[in-house]
Formats: sequence, C-alpha cells, structure tokens
Amino acid sequence: MKKKVTIFYFQLFFGCLLFQAFAQQDKEKHIYILMGQSNMAGRGKVTGQYAKQQHSRVKMLDQSGKWIVARHPVHFDKPKVAGVGPGLAFGIAMAKANPHATIGLVPCAVGGTPIAKWEPGAYDSATETHPYDDAEQRIRKAMETGTVKGILWHQGEGDSNEESAKVYLSNLQKLIYRVRKLVGDPELPFVAGQLARYRDNYQLVNSELGKLEGTVSNTAIVSSEGLWHKGDGTHFDSPSASELGRRFAQGMLHLQHNYLTEKEKVEGWELLFDGKDPNIRWRSIRDDKFPKEGWAVKNNTLVLLPGRKGGDIITREQFANFELVLDYKLADSANTGIKYFVSELKNVKGKTALNGPEFQLIDDFKHETVKDGKSPETSTGSLYLLYAPNNKTLNEPGEWNEARIIANGKNVEHWINGKKVLVYERGSEEFRRLVDQTKFKEYENYGEASAGYILLQDHHDKAYFRRIKIRRLTNSPKGDSLRAEIMDLN
Repeated sequence: MKKKVTIFYFQLFFGCLLFQAFAQQDKEKHIYILMGQSNMAGRGKVTGQYAKQQHSRVKMLDQSGKWIVARHPVHFDKPKVAGVGPGLAFGIAMAKANPHATIGLVPCAVGGTPIAKWEPGAYDSATETHPYDDAEQRIRKAMETGTVKGILWHQGEGDSNEESAKVYLSNLQKLIYRVRKLVGDPELPFVAGQLARYRDNYQLVNSELGKLEGTVSNTAIVSSEGLWHKGDGTHFDSPSASELGRRFAQGMLHLQHNYLTEKEKVEGWELLFDGKDPNIRWRSIRDDKFPKEGWAVKNNTLVLLPGRKGGDIITREQFANFELVLDYKLADSANTGIKYFVSELKNVKGKTALNGPEFQLIDDFKHETVKDGKSPETSTGSLYLLYAPNNKTLNEPGEWNEARIIANGKNVEHWINGKKVLVYERGSEEFRRLVDQTKFKEYENYGEASAGYILLQDHHDKAYFRRIKIRRLTNSPKGDSLRAEIMDLN
C-alpha cells in the first residue's frame, strides 16, 4: 500500500511539472493580430504551390477558436473567395527570425469593410458580422495562450474617396489606441501596409498613412511598390500578397528589435541598445566614449565591421546576477564573443587587464578551428576554452540566432535558440582546475568577480547584434533552475 501511495504522489508531482511546462510553452507563443479588409484577408488563388505552404511553428486561430497549423486561406471572412493573403508569409518570416518561438496568427480581417466598421458595435451587413467586436473576442481568446507581439493592418480601399480620406488618419489613431488598450500595451508594435499603386484613388489613403509614423509611436508603414493585382484591378495576386507578408515581417522586426512589452518591463527587463545611440549604455574598452570607427548602427542593428578598428566595447554599468539575451548574426567564418563578469584582473606580472568568461560566438560551419566538430570547447555556446556546449541547434551564417546567459550567484547557464546548452559553477574545484590548464591561469581569480561589465568582442570579423536586453536577478539559484528546466522543455 505504501509503495502505491508513493507511486501516486510521484505521478502527481511529475504531472504538475509537465502541466507547468506546457503552460509555459503556451505563454511563449508570439501572437499577431491580422486586421483590415480583403487584401489582408487574402484573395489570391490557392494553387498547389500555395496549398502546400506551411511551417510547423506557425499556427492560426481557426473559426472555432482552436490553434491549428496555419495554411491558406488563413481568413474565413468570405469562405467562397478567401485565398492567399499576406498572413502566412508573414508568419513564416517571423518564425525564421525567432527560431525559439511559435507564431500565432489571429485572422480578424473582413473584406469590404471601411474603417468606420472597425468601431465597437459597428455592424457589417454584407458579412453579417461586427468586425471590431468579433476581433476583440478572438484577441481575448488568443491572449489566453500567448503574448500579443504586434498588429498588422491593411485596409483603406473602402475609404479611398475625398470625404473618408480626410478623417482616415484620425480614425486609424483611435483604432490603434483601442486595440493597444485591449491588449494592455500602449506601445504595441503596429505595422500598416500601403494600398496598391495600380489605382489612383488609393493614393488618397496612402497619403494619410504616410503621416502615421510621425503621429503615433512604434508604428511602421510598409511599401506596396511593385505589387500587382490578380486581374480584377483590386486584389493582390498570390505572389504579391506573399511579398507583402514578408515586408510586414521586416517592418515588425524593425519595431521589435528595440522594444519591450509591458510584461517584459514588469519582469524587469532593460534595453542595452535603443537602436539608435549605443553610446548611451556602451563605451570602448579603451576609453569612456563609444568607438568612432569599427562599429556602426544600420537598420536599428549594431554592426561590428571587419578590420578590428573599433576594439571591444563594454557596458557602462556592471552587473552581478543577471539574465542577458541578444540576437546575433555572423558573416562567413566570423569569430566574436560575449564576455561577462568582466573586471580588472591582475596577472602574474602584477599588471591589470579587463577580462572575464566568454560565451563564444563563431561560425561553427566554416571556421577552420571548429568546423566538422573540431575543438568543441571553442565552438559557439562554449565557455571559451573551458566547457563545451551540448545539444545546440544553430542557424547558418547570415541567419539570426539567439544567445542567452543566466548568471545567478556562482551558477551560470548558456542558452542558444531557446535551449540550455551548458551549465557550470564559477569558482568550483572543477572550474579552477580547467582554468589552470589554459592561458587564463595567469589571472588571479579569473571568472570569479562578484560583478562585472558585459563585453562584445571585436575579433576583426563582421557580426550583427540586436534586441540586446538584460534583467537583474535576485540570488535564488533554485528558483531560477526550476524556471530554466521548464524553458528547456519548450
């Protein structure tokens, strides 16, 4: 009897852990709201090529309110004519840009609706729907299982006349405010698509859309240049709708790189780069200013230029217990790294230098020192020269990867693309033994500082960094370990 009771409680405990893990997995879903009229809903022809299009990490909320693998048509506003729209191409592009996340698409567009129908209580007789009210219900349903990361908007064909265009911007501003309030994020990224160029009257609305970025924060407009209709002079053909989706993704990523959700702010996250001025939180390792050469800001991304002219950069502030996350992209055969707990260390000759443990970033596919599985202790994700990573999944050079460092007390974890690949204890007997076998043995107490700078290394190769954020942790390794284990199940 005692044995049965023990087994029962073990099963109950394990079940609770699984429940927590799957609940966390749901919360990691990145949700995007697709709003507007027919060109958002999609009217392109669903040929065999488009019927097969899908991605395992791109889901859509179907008409019954269930998440299913996204496919064309994503929308169901007018089932007889719904077809290829921008939503699926957008979702696939976002999934590729966020390899650790599931993308959830919430179809809300209704063909033929002017912006006046996108107000609470407004009724569209053609579809017998309440566009805004129905969208609100679907958004609330989606929010039960994930975090809303942005809104896509393509609408205005129904407002392309002199009278409606005059009040279009005002109505759109109100809609943005309303949806952001619903989601609970006053800075939620909002990306609108231009109307097509093939009708002159559409330019009335395009002219108003051009004023949006200057009047509403965290908004972007994506171009319709070069897009064409399917022969009816109104609706984008399938290739154009898909291209528009990819442009939506570019616009969304542009806003998100240097943006914190309200949830992230509550959790204590801080941006270490605002997409404009790295001098605010970074400086050269050589002096108190950000390097004039060797580093650049392009498209809201921090770019390390080849040639080793800029040198290493470090944060202006030191950090003790922290969680650091950033996206990085490497050129072919590139080598760089993230150092942390960087502090002044004395060497055997009595001289001091700024140094600390390094999360190695290198082209595992082509760099001569590590390709084909050579030297795992100097490969991407390693604690350089000391510990090799395990079970990592990398995107190739030219594609983005996510690096994460969780340092709490003496415990440190390295993560790549949402997976924990390495754990070690600073100052442990094993750690010190490994240090003594490397060039770092010349430093006193290497890697054991209680606090230090974050450093991005200039190793003369081209690399890109974005979405650099950090949060300070309380010294509670047990709690963090549970959180890490749950994340590892995602």
